Amino acid sequence: MFRELASFRASIFDLDGTLVHSEHVWEEAKVMILAHHGITPTKAILNAHVGRGLSDFLDEVFGRPLSEEEKTEIGNQIGARADILLPEMRFPVEGAADLLMELHKAGQRIAICSSSPRRHIVSAMAELGITDKVETIVSGSELPKGKPHPLPYLTTVRALDLDPKDVCAFEDSLPGARSAHAAGLTVYAIGEGCSGPAFDFCAGRGENYQDFLQIS
Repeated sequence: MFRELASFRASIFDLDGTLVHSEHVWEEAKVMILAHHGITPTKAILNAHVGRGLSDFLDEVFGRPLSEEEKTEIGNQIGARADILLPEMRFPVEGAADLLMELHKAGQRIAICSSSPRRHIVSAMAELGITDKVETIVSGSELPKGKPHPLPYLTTVRALDLDPKDVCAFEDSLPGARSAHAAGLTVYAIGEGCSGPAFDFCAGRGENYQDFLQIS
């Protein structure tokens, strides 16, 4: 599997759930901030928006389309809470940084495409010790459309100045995998539940990184 992965010119990694376990942190931050607005989101709604930006999530939980000003204000509140929680609660996905480093060692270019704010991407990279291996960062929070729209991955590929067919993506969520696939990338889904039929459009699927690190 590793030789197959190393045949691409670049790899793009999602962050939350793919490189670091942090979705539980974002969930707690959302719940805490929304409580101040008198809203208690269901677990089903929280799960449905894993791997996606905040815009659609906020419209759904508030039951109406919010203005951009409202979304920015509430998004900043959630992000500020995450700033406090992430350093204490985020932890690495086993084997993820190892694969990233091995691909870099094999001569591949590395990028990160995440829905998280840029500052959270940067701090996670420092914790993982991969800062000097990543040449491009794209934050979906800075774009008009987030995952599952293809724009985040199209923007990343454009920044790398490569053809999508020469790039693979690693994702743990269905919205993220669909975003990369719609952008024309070869997608590898890794994480709990990723071996299921919902990810059958991906080139490779696995519950963990062990199989992807094997030389074959």
